[in-house]
Order: sequence, then structure tokens, then C-alpha cells
Amino acid sequence: MNVSPLDGIWRLVQARASDQHGRPLPPPYGLEPLGMVQIQNGRMLAALCNGDSSLASEQAREFVSYGGPCTFDGKWLSTDVELSARPDWLGAPQVREAELEGDRLVLKPPLREYGGVLQQRELIWERVWRPQG
Repeated sequence: MNVSPLDGIWRLVQARASDQHGRPLPPPYGLEPLGMVQIQNGRMLAALCNGDSSLASEQAREFVSYGGPCTFDGKWLSTDVELSARPDWLGAPQVREAELEGDRLVLKPPLREYGGVLQQRELIWERVWRPQG
């Protein structure tokens, strides 16, 4: 069994976004982001969404989930997507820059377009469970 320093269950504690020029944007998953990631035995499963109790009538509740085999080299987390709420992610790797500091993990997806705006997102996770061993 290949043990990764990322093995465990993580909860989303904060999500930030900025445009391609570094200007802050509203939090992509609201003020109360909701998300969990489990990484174990070389596999990962992630689900996250806007957890705010209410949204403006014109605002969509953002949601993403995906999973599959993953690798972590100390700087990059790469997942070969086998299942996803986004069909366009299936069969392709999702790569995130990863900064691990104790039980805090910061993941940075690549710059991409959301709602017509190029965004750099940053997801801050806190480990809530670690496998024994």
C-alpha cells in the first residue's frame, strides 16, 4: 500500500478567487463553503459546493465533484478523473498545485474560466481524519 502525506479526510474551510490580474473576486463557494475530500490508497474523491443557507434569486449554487486514482509529488496533486459531475473532466487529469503545512492543505487549480471570467481559485482544506499506520 502506497501511503501519501495527503491520506485522510479533509474539509473545505475557505475558498478564494481572483481574476487573471490578481484582483479579488467573490468567494466561489460562498461565505460558508461546504466540501470534503478523501484521499486513501492512491485514490481521491472530492465534492464541494456553495454552502450558504440562501442565495440571490439569480445566483446558481456552484457544485463540483470528481474522483479517481491520484498521485502527489510534494508540489502537485494529479487525479486521473474516472467519475465527475462535469462530463468534460472525464478521462482527463485534474492537476492542482498543492501546499501542505501540517493539517492544512491549499490546492490551486489552474487558471480557468468560470461564468465568463478567468479565475485563479485557491481552496483551503483542514484534515479531520488521518488513517492509522
